[in-house]
Amino acid sequence: MRFDFRRRFRIFFEEDSGGGTGGTENISADNIETKTGRTETSAEVVDEDKSEEPELQAPGYFSQLPGDKAKSEAYKALYKYQRLDDVTDALLAADKRLAELQSDRALIVPEKGDKEGAAAFARKLGVPDEPSGYKMDALAEVNKTQPELVEAIRKGCRRMLLTTRQGEAIGEMIASVNKANAIHRQLEIRNNLQHQSERVAALYKDTFSSDIDRNNAAAEDISRYESFLKETGLEELFNSSLLAGNPKMIKAISAYAKKHGGVVTSKGTGLGSGHKTDSKPVLNESEDWKRFKAEGGRL
Repeated sequence: MRFDFRRRFRIFFEEDSGGGTGGTENISADNIETKTGRTETSAEVVDEDKSEEPELQAPGYFSQLPGDKAKSEAYKALYKYQRLDDVTDALLAADKRLAELQSDRALIVPEKGDKEGAAAFARKLGVPDEPSGYKMDALAEVNKTQPELVEAIRKGCRRMLLTTRQGEAIGEMIASVNKANAIHRQLEIRNNLQHQSERVAALYKDTFSSDIDRNNAAAEDISRYESFLKETGLEELFNSSLLAGNPKMIKAISAYAKKHGGVVTSKGTGLGSGHKTDSKPVLNESEDWKRFKAEGGRL
């Protein structure tokens, strides 16, 4: 819009028509009377003074684009580059910025067969160069008894290109599972020991018709079994494993001990207490059993 300076401030350039102030045209803050007789308010004057920013039109080089692109809303972002060299300058600046971003922190996927590139790529991801890079502190206890297992876990993590933190998370997860399994194992062992009498008695269901006979047979088996474990030093080993309270194992060991002269412990001291009765022991001990006890009764 062209600003007509003379028209807006005509009163300063017109000659005095009546001499003095009385001859000037009627001018007020609210009204400005033009020569044509039209009265403009001050608000209208202000509105006409506002300069409107022209809407950007498609640059001339858009004529070289296919019609669908030239009319595309997405391409209107290029209207700010009215000249072709503006576009090329912006493109070069963006390309330079992209090159700067491809620094040591940039991740460039290596080409197939590029071993050095693959190693560098993995290193930037946080993957250790060797399996030993995974500390596996959570598996420290497992490493004492099964170092080969922990080493296999490390190799698996490296093969899957897990980061150091991801590998440690795998170790922590395995440690948590092991802990949960250990708790479950202890509960199962305790439950087996608490109910071993009923479980052994159940094996005599078809042998004895009465509960008393079945319970007595079970008590004898358990007593002979526990005495055998004490004499052989297997008590701790069995009672810390899932073999604890296993009815078939109890019956089998009881039968073996009975065959080789094993005795039943005194009922007054509880089953499996290891205290022998004052009654005469069974005299059918085999030679190998005698030799075994003579040598200390330990496996």
